[in-house]
Amino acid sequence: MCGVLRWILSPLVIVLASCSRDPGYSQASPEATIATAKQMVKDGKAGLLVKLIHSDDENMRRCLNRLGHTLAHLQDLAMELNRAFPEEVRKLREEAASQTANSGLSGLARTFTGGRATSRRDGSPADAMNSSLTRLFASPFEALEEESANLTALQLDQETSSLLYKGGPIIPAVPILLKQDPKDKRWYFVLPIDLPILNGYFFKTPEAWRTYTGLIATLDNIVKDLTQDVRDGKLKSLNDTARVAGEKAFTSLPFAIIAIDRLTAAERRTRGLSDPSGSSGGTPKTPPLK
Repeated sequence: MCGVLRWILSPLVIVLASCSRDPGYSQASPEATIATAKQMVKDGKAGLLVKLIHSDDENMRRCLNRLGHTLAHLQDLAMELNRAFPEEVRKLREEAASQTANSGLSGLARTFTGGRATSRRDGSPADAMNSSLTRLFASPFEALEEESANLTALQLDQETSSLLYKGGPIIPAVPILLKQDPKDKRWYFVLPIDLPILNGYFFKTPEAWRTYTGLIATLDNIVKDLTQDVRDGKLKSLNDTARVAGEKAFTSLPFAIIAIDRLTAAERRTRGLSDPSGSSGGTPKTPPLK
């Protein structure tokens, strides 16, 4: 679950159609869109981040909207954890700050490494997973909060800019662009889903978007269940939260992952590509939404 959550959610925290209907939110320039993403998190409106992302069609927009609910619920969970375990959260933040000082890992780098780049040989894989999950749940938007000042936009042409981190790419060889919509003249982040490296592994058909939405819905349900457990006093610590999250993922995620595996196999066969997973069959129905 840790890897799924981190790689689905973490880039979106950084690379987050229009939100100008909300007072104080602007997309008049690339810089304004970057600032708006930070302000949304500060205002407790992380669910609106997806409105800053360009969508190709209605199916993608529905998937992004579902993701928006998940981001909002993830922020709710962080608030509940901060309320229930303030001392643990404080120590977690101090540990993160210490890692930055000792290893040079910024909040952005910790987003993609789980904060354990300097100590992967210490402890068990379960400990590493729990560490990543507790950091994600307690401070899911840490990277955006810490690193927004280091995010800039480099103009490529009149309608395109590249998002940079400390003057370079956020992820090597993966350009994150901002584009101006010719209709509303607002600037949107463009997810790098058309990269050649993703050809044969990420698809934009209606069925594919429904399958991705099903996975996000499963993750969302896990986050909502955890939030309620914290409110009800069923969880006694951050480590307890991570442990229960793993248990919920173990029972909930396999079906969604199998659906994606079958989707990938079917789409690759349609395109005449080899099937690396060896799976077959159609995509099962996505899990019901709570």
